[in-house]
Amino acid sequence: MDDDEYRVYMVPLPGDVRGAIREDCEGFASIYINDWLSPAARRKALDHELRHKLRDDLYNERTIEEVEAE
Repeated sequence: MDDDEYRVYMVPLPGDVRGAIREDCEGFASIYINDWLSPAARRKALDHELRHKLRDDLYNERTIEEVEAE
């Protein structure tokens, strides 16, 4: 995936949420990474969220629990 297909934001997220992803109607992704994470954990969280985009996890009928269990 190219860098021009997504943007990363460092933000405070609640609890143990490390990252999240949202897409607009044109498929551009906004990825939110918890700003309290270490640099290594930030990279891991970013990789995790990018995998969701690559696998089209945002557009399937599985629950978040099923997706995260993989």
